[in-house]
Amino acid sequence: MKDEHSKVNFTIMIKIIKTIRTILVRVIDNTILVLILPFCLVGLLCATPWIFKQRRIWENSAKRNRKVLFIQPFSIQKLDSQGYENILPFRNPSMKWIGLLDPANSQDANIRVADNFELIAWKSPKIVEFLEKLKFLTTCIFLREFISIFKITCYCNKEQIGILRAYKHNYPALRAYLVSSFIKIPYIVDISGNYELKRRLIGRVMYFRKLNRLPIVKIFSARLTNWLLGLPLRHACHVFGRNKCCYEHAFALGTPVDRLSVLRINNFNAAFNFYNPEKPPAKPAEYPYMLFVGRLSELKFPLDVLDAFNLAAPHLPEYRLVLIGDGAIRPDVEERKERSEYRDRIVLLGACSSDIVLTWTAHATISICPLSGSVLAESMLCGIPVIAYDVAGHGEIVIDDYTGFLVPFRNIAVLADKMITVARNYEEAKIVAMRGRELARVAFNKEKILDKENMIYRQALTDSQN
Repeated sequence: MKDEHSKVNFTIMIKIIKTIRTILVRVIDNTILVLILPFCLVGLLCATPWIFKQRRIWENSAKRNRKVLFIQPFSIQKLDSQGYENILPFRNPSMKWIGLLDPANSQDANIRVADNFELIAWKSPKIVEFLEKLKFLTTCIFLREFISIFKITCYCNKEQIGILRAYKHNYPALRAYLVSSFIKIPYIVDISGNYELKRRLIGRVMYFRKLNRLPIVKIFSARLTNWLLGLPLRHACHVFGRNKCCYEHAFALGTPVDRLSVLRINNFNAAFNFYNPEKPPAKPAEYPYMLFVGRLSELKFPLDVLDAFNLAAPHLPEYRLVLIGDGAIRPDVEERKERSEYRDRIVLLGACSSDIVLTWTAHATISICPLSGSVLAESMLCGIPVIAYDVAGHGEIVIDDYTGFLVPFRNIAVLADKMITVARNYEEAKIVAMRGRELARVAFNKEKILDKENMIYRQALTDSQN
């Protein structure tokens, strides 16, 4: 009894020590940030002549040049394991050169992915890495962004970049906005998700979380985040929303309506566009299965899929559940799988190449897409019955019982019932799926999407000249 009491006391002591340590780290972190802010402001003022010089260089050498630099975070290790096919859709034949840049990567790299298409990664400066190791994350982020703006500006002049494009509307969009403030380069922002929806779903601020840890800032975190998200959108030459939900989100953040339009998601394997259901690839498995493809993250709801399968499994003894993806909550997914009495019928493949994803998607009986973008498009293009939550932009493409199936958000029982219904009435579901395929072929037609991109690129280059 004494030993158990001692263990409890020891555990409590460890928790108290960890809490005190976290508080101390945050206090030191915030203090360092307050101390370096004046030096950064003075440095910025001293750099004014340099900024005007860089602006003249860009105007004389790069203005109207058909070279686009995407700013987007990525993992080289993940791309190496999955293959580079996933980023090929960023190419556009009307542009002379396209680069994909991550200015805050874990390593330096310059990879030629295809003709006139490069992947560029910059390792964070040593001071930033040092601060990150000490867990001074707020200071680390501020310095990282401050330094990256100057580096991107130099890179734009060196490589004669004509357009910047931020493929996320938080840090990448802020970088594009600040670089544009320096040299007047036009930039485009893609809204990759609905921040307000995500904030409400997870119950906390979604973007700029580490900056919002500052004691005074924390009180105004929601307003500050909206301001930081809206600032680049209000000054971008154009803003793309993946669907009407993203469009409305961008509009609410202050994007001028004349610079805003819907551009369907197109960053998926082009093989899905040309897929012929009459000539499928070889079967990956002989058993019938339901498929989930996506990041194993809180906002993709893989645990909901597992819970629904546990309810549906007794009624569909021949079916298995296949999950493809990796992410932050993979340990939770593995634990939930092991606790399931149907764990032998749950297959977790982890991260896979786009070719493997295509193979598994093509032969799935049902595709489960709780909250999805590209996976929903890919499944519909393959003519697979899709079940999705009735949330975000799903309803634009998934017309319930006509092109797919919608269920109430996070209603596990209804999701399980829909799995059973679709599996038992597969012939009728396949007719629905083929209607969905025809709609998807129009909505996610890469040629149409590229035509729209071309028009916006030409407009951006023309506006920069004027």
